[in-house]
Amino acid sequence: MSFDWIFFDCFNTLIDDFTPDGDESGVKPILGLPVAAGFYATEAEFKVDYDRWKRGRWSGNDWGEVDLAVRLKEILTTKDASRKDEVPALVNRMMRRFKLEYTNTLRLTPGICEMLKRWRDIVKMGVISNFYLRDWPQRMLMKFGLYDYFDFVIDSASFGFKKPGQTIYLGALQRAAISVDQAERVLFIGDNLANDVLAPMELGMKVIYLDRSNDRPTSELVPEGVSSIKCWTEFKPENFQGY
Repeated sequence: MSFDWIFFDCFNTLIDDFTPDGDESGVKPILGLPVAAGFYATEAEFKVDYDRWKRGRWSGNDWGEVDLAVRLKEILTTKDASRKDEVPALVNRMMRRFKLEYTNTLRLTPGICEMLKRWRDIVKMGVISNFYLRDWPQRMLMKFGLYDYFDFVIDSASFGFKKPGQTIYLGALQRAAISVDQAERVLFIGDNLANDVLAPMELGMKVIYLDRSNDRPTSELVPEGVSSIKCWTEFKPENFQGY
């Protein structure tokens, strides 16, 4: 191999949480609570505001992560400032519901265990994950028996910065004891073009796009010249000699 590390994305790469309509925000378990509290008429309206908040928060170059509770507080307070005193209690209910129910939405990405077994004695492996609660990627990898395959796991809430900002990738390179000018020693794999393909490419890493279009609706097209796979059975060492 011309690479000796693989960096993986976590959610919807190693562990799936996307909904049948392809949403990967993870907030489905809590959509009904702001409706029940009278802040929104429908779950869809709350989801629109949640997505709008994300687009506004990360429309520039500040890729600092924001805890889920902080996100919810800002969204609900903006929705109805006259009820701001009710927001903390509602956010607490939403967070309790999330922590109870989110894990029930998770399942292993098909073929992931067999793939990791094939590669673990050939290269070192790490995980770089965006997530809005500290240490949750680590906890979920442990829950599904995947954690011990990896030399390190970096999550954006603990690290403070998220993909596709460069800071978190540079932190991962440092953990792997790889200098930026040797970034081609790393192969990055994930399901998000911006986070797992374009940004790592800018730093000189090799990339493979995990194209999940067979499993969920997607509007992302594979850029010309980018290698991709549609399932983990395609990712075998013999298929990537000299990559």
